[in-house]
Amino acid sequence: MEIILTAFDYNPAFSRNLGVVSPDEHQRLRNATVAIAGMGGVGGDYLISLVRAGVGHFHLAEFDEFELVNFNRQYGANMQTIGRRKLDVMIEYALQINPELQIEAFPGGIDTANIGAFLAGVDLAIDAVDAFAVDIHPLLVNAATERGLATIAAVPLGLGAGVLAFGPQGMSYADFFAITPDMSEDEKIVQFMLGFAPEMYHLKYLDPAFINLKARKGPSSIAGCKLCTGFITTQALLALLHPEELRCVPWYTYLDARLGRFRHRRLWMGNRHPLQRLKSYVAKRRLEKLGAAS
Repeated sequence: MEIILTAFDYNPAFSRNLGVVSPDEHQRLRNATVAIAGMGGVGGDYLISLVRAGVGHFHLAEFDEFELVNFNRQYGANMQTIGRRKLDVMIEYALQINPELQIEAFPGGIDTANIGAFLAGVDLAIDAVDAFAVDIHPLLVNAATERGLATIAAVPLGLGAGVLAFGPQGMSYADFFAITPDMSEDEKIVQFMLGFAPEMYHLKYLDPAFINLKARKGPSSIAGCKLCTGFITTQALLALLHPEELRCVPWYTYLDARLGRFRHRRLWMGNRHPLQRLKSYVAKRRLEKLGAAS
């Protein structure tokens, strides 16, 4: 079989995006820079989707390597990539789609020392850090907000997804999640998850036997990750092209595809809302019982 080599050309490669975005908007995407923190369960998929959407510049941060347990959901996980850096693998995949990409890599992940460089010159920040990394999320969101940038984030929740956007025009991270320094790591995780999914639909069918906050493990599904990718790609296009349409916290979006339940509304007072405080109290008591039984 004859193999025909085709030279890369941005315009025909991504021409089918036109109609969803205008030619002028497509050029803006080509010139835009998006910072994605995390290349694991959702971040790698975000990268590939935004490359296909036409974004031409990225700052990417990730310190981890691929393992066998990543196979059920992570874009770059396969037998050839076990033990390889997720960041290196995902950059390779992205360049196979658009070899003209401009990428700045942060192989140590993000921290207080490099967050300024990670966000320098970018147009949008995306939080794709592991949900259990409770101290990294505010580092990214607060630093981006201080620079006038929006930060978008999504968490896969069973067969669904919760989506939030942060920015100078919305509530602060601290006010929305109501996470305080005196909380335990487990309590911080509970507050974080409550903010993404106030109705907690996914708990109706998740088996609690597979949830272990102490070990930082929980059930995951490719379905939830793909839903996150669809939402984040859409939110990114809004943030980059139609920022006036981006609704920041206390607005939240929560979809459970299995139960057919969807919510897109304001969470008044964030996690300080009386019902959220009650849910947090119940969750804490459950954690205490689980800890006593273990």
